[in-house]
Amino acid sequence: MKKNAILLVGLFVLMTLFSCSKDNDPANSFTFDGEEYLINDLYLIEEVFNKGTSNEMHVFQFMFGNIKNGDTTMVALAVLDPDVKTLGGNYPSAGYTDETVRCLYPFGLFFISGISFDGDSYYLSGDGGSVDVTVGTDGLYSVSFNNISVGEYEALGENSTYSETGIISGSYEGAIHKEVEVVGSVGKSSVARTRLNSLLEQVK
Repeated sequence: MKKNAILLVGLFVLMTLFSCSKDNDPANSFTFDGEEYLINDLYLIEEVFNKGTSNEMHVFQFMFGNIKNGDTTMVALAVLDPDVKTLGGNYPSAGYTDETVRCLYPFGLFFISGISFDGDSYYLSGDGGSVDVTVGTDGLYSVSFNNISVGEYEALGENSTYSETGIISGSYEGAIHKEVEVVGSVGKSSVARTRLNSLLEQVK
């Protein structure tokens, strides 16, 4: 009887620890227009421009997706800093900028930021919000989407024509497989590149 009681207490402790662990797990999701989307599809491409020159620049293209019942909702985040070749820190979303500065950038020929709904509609990032990125020594990533404004531009490149549609919030913590691409070089196609090209085509 005493032995059974000890076993029951041990089982209860294990269940409590497991429950607490689950409660502390990161949500790994994003919200838009009051709806939450669990992240179950993700990619990261480091795009290197002007490699080996004084103007070398690295753009880090995140893609966080939710695939459910055949529908895909994808958040794309392209962060850059012309003065730094590594990833990390805060990247403000300020829409289009006249000068290349540290930011979350809405759209370029090879990168994009915003949200896509199953290929039917796409809203680009605008002025408002930011992205925080931390890369741990263990190679794990922590990415926070801080009230990022997304909407439509009547004319690409002109902030004055921007109209906000909604706000993206959320976070991801965990591993992300990163691919490195030197822009202008010939490389093999990948799932990540195919995903990105499909997003770019929606805006082009």
